[in-house]
This record gives sequence, C-alpha cells and structure tokens, in this order.
Amino acid sequence: MRLFRRNALGVYGVYAVSIVAGVVVTPVVLHAIGDVEFGIWSFIGSITIYLSVLDFGVGPSIVRFGARARGAGDPEETSRLASVGLTLYAAIAVVSVPAGLAIAWLVPALVDTPDDLVWEARLATLLVVASLVARFPLGLFTNLLVAQQRWDVQNLGNGISIALYALLVVVFVPRGGGLVLLGGLTLLATLVRLVIPLGWLRRELPGLRLRREYVTRSGVRELTSFSWSMFLLHVANKVVFSTDVVVVGIVLGPVAATIYAIPAKLFQLAFGLSSAATNLLFPAFAEEEGAGREEAQRRLLLAGLRGGSAAAAFLALPLLLMPEQLVHAWVGDGYADSTWVLVGLAAVVFVHQPLTLLMQYLSARALQQPLARLLIVAVAANVVLSVVLASAVGAWGVAVATLVTDAAALVYAVAVLTAPAAGMTVRALAAAIARPFVPAIPVAAIVLLGLGRLGGWDTILTLLPVGILWAVAGGLTIARFGLAEAERQALRRWLPVTRRSSPAAGSG
Repeated sequence: MRLFRRNALGVYGVYAVSIVAGVVVTPVVLHAIGDVEFGIWSFIGSITIYLSVLDFGVGPSIVRFGARARGAGDPEETSRLASVGLTLYAAIAVVSVPAGLAIAWLVPALVDTPDDLVWEARLATLLVVASLVARFPLGLFTNLLVAQQRWDVQNLGNGISIALYALLVVVFVPRGGGLVLLGGLTLLATLVRLVIPLGWLRRELPGLRLRREYVTRSGVRELTSFSWSMFLLHVANKVVFSTDVVVVGIVLGPVAATIYAIPAKLFQLAFGLSSAATNLLFPAFAEEEGAGREEAQRRLLLAGLRGGSAAAAFLALPLLLMPEQLVHAWVGDGYADSTWVLVGLAAVVFVHQPLTLLMQYLSARALQQPLARLLIVAVAANVVLSVVLASAVGAWGVAVATLVTDAAALVYAVAVLTAPAAGMTVRALAAAIARPFVPAIPVAAIVLLGLGRLGGWDTILTLLPVGILWAVAGGLTIARFGLAEAERQALRRWLPVTRRSSPAAGSG
C-alpha cells in the first residue's frame, strides 16, 4: 500500500485536532446560543447532509475507477474519468441549488422553530447548503488524489479547516451572531478544506487533461452505472445517523434534538477514529482489483476487520461503560437524558465499523449492488423503528433502532455477501471481527467499570488519569492479543517512535 504510514498518521492527526476542537467548540456553542438554538443547529446539520447524497455516488466511483486505472497503469483513463466526473458534478451542483432552497424554507417548520429564529434558521441553512454544493465540483480533484492514495493531502486540508473553524467559533460565537455566524464559518472552513489539496494535483497527476472530447456517452454510462449503486450505499451510510437527529427533532422537538446531538458528537468521533485507517483501504482494494491480486485483497480484508474492531473496542468501550461521567464532564449538568443515548450509540460503533469496511471491499470489487439494496432496506427499517421508539420511550429509543437494524445488516453482509465473494468462511470473517473484543472486555471491566466509577468526575481533566490508564492497559492488551503477528509488526513499523521493520509486516 502506498504511503500508508503517512496517510494513517495524518488521518489520526486530523482526528486528534477534531477531538480537541469538539471538546472545546461544543460547550462554547451550547452555552453561547442555548439549548433551543443548539438543537436547531444540530437539526440543520443533520437534514442538510441529505444534499450530499446528490453526489449520486460519483465521488466514490471516481476513487474506485481512478485507483483501478493506477493499478492498470493507464493515465489516459484517469483524464477521461476526470473529464466525465467534472461534467457530472457541474450538473449535480445546478440541481442541488433549488433542493437546498426548499430545505432552507422548510427547516423552521420541521423543527418547531420559535418565531424570532425562523429567518435566522433559514439563512444558516442556506450557508450550510452552499458549503455542500461547493463540494461537488471541487471535490472531484480531492477524489482523484485519494485514488492515488494521497490521503495525506486531504488530511492537511481537513486539519487546517477544522482548526480554523474551531478558532473562529471560540473567538466570535460568544460575542453574538448565533446560527447565521455558525453557517458562515461552516462555509468558510469547507472552502479552505477543498482548495488546499489543489496545490498537489499537478504534481501527483502531471498528465491529467480535462477535455471535452473525453466526455462520451459510453464514459458517462460506465461511470453512472457503477455510481448508481454507490449512490444507494452513500444514501444508506450517510443518512442513517443523520436520520436519528432529524427523527428526534421532528417527533420530540429541538430540546430533545440537543439531548441526542450531544452523545451523537461523541459517537461521530469514536466511529470516525475507528474507521479512519480502514477507510484508507478502499483505493488499495480497488488497485489490487485492477492488478488482479485477489489474495492480497483477502489479506487486506482480514487485517482491516481486525484493525477496525480493535480501534472500535478501544474507542467505544469508554463511551459504553462510562457514559454518565463523560457527558457530565464534557457539558456539565442538565443532560442526564443523554446517557442512555450514548450507551446505544457506543454499541452501534461495534457493528457499523466492520459493516463500513465490508462496503469498501465489495465496492472495490464492483459487487456493491446487493449490499446497496440491503442497506436501503436497513435504513427504511431504521426510520420506521426510530419513529415508533422515539414516540414510545424517548430519544434513547432511536439509538436502539439504529443498533438493531445495523446488527442485522452486518450479519447478512458477512454471511451472504462477503464470505462467498472473498472465498472465505463466515467463521473466519466473524473471528476477525470479534478477536479484539475478547481481550478488551475484561480490561475494560477493571479500568472503566472499576476504577472509572470510584471518583466524582466533574471535568475532562479529572477524567484524564482514567483515560491514560485505559490507553496504556487497554491499548497494549488489544494490540497484543487482538491483532495478528504480522499486523503488530506492521504497527511497530508504521509508528514514528520506531524504525523496526519486517518482511512479514507487509501482509498486514
């Protein structure tokens, strides 16, 4: 795999920035604008994410075909792909504008917005919509770089934009501006993130040419025939978690949306961190597909499942076992109802992380259509069950709905879709997913349930000793017993604190 160490360290660096930014920004915004406006802002972020599905799967399709062209050694195919992709993105951007205007107009009615905040909510929504529309044409070039496995360039743009957004929020939001200011800062940060990678495009793809003659019906048909299934996957993967906050906001109101949005941010961090390194495998799977190396794909799949589950266990067990302490230490009193939501979402990390990796593997092999149908059914079931449970038991029922439908989708994806495609047994795949949890659970019981519940944890700083103990004890235990030997060697090789290497490490 190309530049894996740099890409992996970079993506975790971005998430380190995200964690610091999230720890700082969320309490600042929450206490500056209040529960009602925070709930509306969370609702805006969740409902506008639906616009991102208007990508129609073009983005991940460009990554897949670009990586395959790299594996096949065909740079001209990359130019044809880019020309078709830019044409499709331009059309998508035009279509997105009226859809965004409609969403902006409807937001106040959907989330029961007070009269004095109606136009502020609409303007904030329009600014967020503008940031999403900008992703379509500019995102093409980021996707081309990702196809070359230059995640490090994307990571640089992400890290700078996150830090800039956090700094501007902390400085300006407490002084006023509310929802509109937050929307404007979101647009600014998005533009920074998309523009920075352009500086590497010519260096990485010196032969790239955007030409009208490359845009042919056959080229458009080839890309869109694949992207349609990717679109369905994109809908299912993006919408499922956004739907949670939307359902809570519509059924229970903006204050309940705040109750759900607080643990949802911790979930997003845990899930994002646990899948950060395994996301790097998508173009690698596609490149191996282009080169015809199926055995290398299988090794990557097993290593990804073990590594992803190890990260999920390490990051989500504290959310599962210490939810009350984490919520209280982060945002203070008054959000006890968020505790059970966090428990449910922490469990979702355990099942959605491997499901996401299987989606990448099957998509890279152009076997994504049955998975797309599965996930669309799961999303539909999730929405129905979420509405029922939200009405019956409150916000935490929505997290349970997501857990139940995700778990069912994972079982089907492993047994029916991935095992036959990979030429592997269900037992081998299930063992790879479960292996890191076996050593992690007893250590978590001692550190998080035992020591973690002895004291009164009022702030993030007072929780820090427990976090350090878990990082050392849990991290070492999971690495030692949850990973294969080749993966441990690869981990030692990739870490910047050591220069040890081993020929066997390449198999991880």
